[in-house]
Amino acid sequence: MVERVDKRKEPFERAKRLVWAAAAGRCTFCNASVIANDDLGEPVPIGELAHNVGATSNSPRGDSDLTRDERAEAENLLLVCRNCHKPVDEHGNLGRWSVEELQRRKREHEQRIRDLTAIGADRKAYLIRVVGQVRGTPPELSRDTVLQAATAAGLYPQRLPEAHFTDVDLDLTYRGDQHSRSDFEACVADIDRLAARIHDGVRHNAIHRVAVFGFARIPLLVQLGASLDDKLETLVFHRHRVDDGNAWAWPQAEPSCEFEINQLQTGSDHDAIALVLSLSGEIRPGELPPDIDASFTIYEIHPVEPAERGPKLLKSPADLARFESQLRRFLAQVEQTHGKVPSIAVFPAVGVGPAVTLGRVLMPDVSPCLRVFDRDDNGVFFEALAVRG
Repeated sequence: MVERVDKRKEPFERAKRLVWAAAAGRCTFCNASVIANDDLGEPVPIGELAHNVGATSNSPRGDSDLTRDERAEAENLLLVCRNCHKPVDEHGNLGRWSVEELQRRKREHEQRIRDLTAIGADRKAYLIRVVGQVRGTPPELSRDTVLQAATAAGLYPQRLPEAHFTDVDLDLTYRGDQHSRSDFEACVADIDRLAARIHDGVRHNAIHRVAVFGFARIPLLVQLGASLDDKLETLVFHRHRVDDGNAWAWPQAEPSCEFEINQLQTGSDHDAIALVLSLSGEIRPGELPPDIDASFTIYEIHPVEPAERGPKLLKSPADLARFESQLRRFLAQVEQTHGKVPSIAVFPAVGVGPAVTLGRVLMPDVSPCLRVFDRDDNGVFFEALAVRG
């Protein structure tokens, strides 16, 4: 028989401190800070402790075998803001807010706080977010998405002095989509200004690590990678085709694929080099523009079986690192075989992470210029940007 509890007992002081600390001063439901700090005066705590099992038998969710003392312990209390407290206890909502549901909310909120606060200051990273339209598709990369993926990777978002956001934000959507080389070149100045801000932070010892998120046309992401300081620790994130909605968090840590370099054609002109990158799809030699003729030596980088080309190819940072290694090997191979060539025509079937990485491997005043091609609305390749390190 369940013993009735008719008299309310105030939560123990120790329990109050434990709940406030475990919730980090944030509402378990809406995550809002429960410390009021505005123009009205000194900071004031406005959080409230909600009971899961009611404080008495007549309270919401009060029918329980918990004793009067157990109902006042930290395990039965949730930190909430005033806006969330009342709806949870309204009689019309009790079917939704069961004891089990509130236990789940408390457990997940407090676990998230533990996970986030476990990230040390040595894992600070300055977040870079670049978004643009991709063939009419609006960017699928919000600030919340960036923050979620960065913290999932164990990074602590760094805020520069007087910065309004923890990330560098470059929104290229105002320029619309890119249909010609001039459209692409119009975006380069914006990317250069963003890079200048990063370089300034490095010079002033304010930036030691960056995390790069980009959703834009591939040539622009190659330009972004090339514009960043090659000596700065840079973590490149990649968009994945997943079902859980967390598209920018790496699905796994272990490598899942290898890459190799193949020579598809030997050309008559020693300086004429083309590189086909077949990762997210396959580009066949017959699809290349007429200018890429018999004079060109054509190379291809592609995944090694059993890995298959496609949007789900890259599953870990180690996969992206292996791709980067092959890019560097390719550039060294070109220099050894062909000498100092002025440029390389690049035809990328890659996702956003490899695109940024392609620009990252260029060494200023050393590497050849990359003539990066893209397809027009009819699927025909045209030279979009000339990217230099």
